[in-house]
Amino acid sequence: MKIGSKVYQFWNSQAIEGKVKTVTVKRTPLGEMFLVVVVDTGSQTEIKPETGKIAGFDFGLKTFLTCSEGFSIDSPQFLKQAINGVKKASRNLSKKRKGSNNWEKARKHLVRQHEKVANRRRDWFWKLAHKLTDQFDILCFETLNLKGMQRLWGRKIGDLAFGEFIEILEWVATKKGKSIVFIDQWYPSSKTCFHCGHVLEKLELNVREWRCPSCSSINGRSGKCLFKHRS
Repeated sequence: MKIGSKVYQFWNSQAIEGKVKTVTVKRTPLGEMFLVVVVDTGSQTEIKPETGKIAGFDFGLKTFLTCSEGFSIDSPQFLKQAINGVKKASRNLSKKRKGSNNWEKARKHLVRQHEKVANRRRDWFWKLAHKLTDQFDILCFETLNLKGMQRLWGRKIGDLAFGEFIEILEWVATKKGKSIVFIDQWYPSSKTCFHCGHVLEKLELNVREWRCPSCSSINGRSGKCLFKHRS
């Protein structure tokens, strides 16, 4: 592979199947280089129903995911766990003269701290994606305004990395023949009664369960009917 006046050797870790559409060279902050190859296989993945189950999911700040089946998944918040080490590395970098050898060493050390966080988070995402696609054939998610959420909650949204998880989940679902469905963010799923379809006028963010004024069923915020009233 030749880039500019330099020639690089690369390791092809697996056979490339399909027609190559694009080849992108990426360099990490540590100077490592990767080839990203996008191919067209010419075929569409068929949906393969295995579990016969459909579930809806809500992202949250306190819980990473809340499932309509009645369970929730907490986020490990990897950046929060490693924040002391990241801050220490950042302070150390700020004390070095920019451009010096010591500054470059400190810069790479800080980059490695962030890479450790990103790698741990990505590994957790892959495992969670496989777990959910093993449980359900169709997974429904609300379309997120990630930029707006980033402005409101800053670093915490970056640590949760909802967008990265969705990308991984879509890839895993496609490989397994499962389906990811996105619901318009303005659809009032949290305020809609799972049993009778009644829609509340207002639902405060701190309310996790509510009783339907129409049929008296108890609903969870994720849209799951927790208790059906019987007359």
